[in-house]
Amino acid sequence: MRSLGIAIVLTVAVAAATSAQADTKRIDSFYVEARGGLAIPFDSEVDGGSDVSYDVGYSVGGALGYQFTNGLRFEAEGSYQRVEEDSSGGLEAEFSTLLGNIYYDYDLGTRITPYVGIGAGVSFIDLDNFNDSSGGGFVLDDGTQFAYAFHAGLAFELTDRLDATLNYTFLGHEVDLFSNNITAGIRAEF
Repeated sequence: MRSLGIAIVLTVAVAAATSAQADTKRIDSFYVEARGGLAIPFDSEVDGGSDVSYDVGYSVGGALGYQFTNGLRFEAEGSYQRVEEDSSGGLEAEFSTLLGNIYYDYDLGTRITPYVGIGAGVSFIDLDNFNDSSGGGFVLDDGTQFAYAFHAGLAFELTDRLDATLNYTFLGHEVDLFSNNITAGIRAEF
């Protein structure tokens, strides 16, 4: 939750410091977004009581959505992230996630628009090569898990129909697998 607090403080600080005015009037429209960046997983406790720590991995994804002039946006998002265990255990974790997201864009009358959102959906999780610290080894179950997300970010208006985005996402699952994802993206309206 500390990362979410930092993201919110940065969002407010950047928005308050921005004095460049722009014609930021949005219209009801569809959009597509492509994004990529870092996946920063939390430590996990797996069956058998072993703790697993992960290295920073990567996350890529895209979304198709619809934005309204009142600041609401709805989107379908697909993403993929990969992380590896930071010790010699060799665990590799891959998540393919499908989410339905709801966002609210805060219109500040500038070229920068902060936003927050929530999402829910499913992750298809693939965990391989786990060995516990006793060397006995056991296999974690792969499978489909309920997934949820909290989002915050900034959209930087490049043109009337094109934004650059800086996104923070907390991604959680019904099992003990959580990550902070920090991505940059391009959003195009059509």
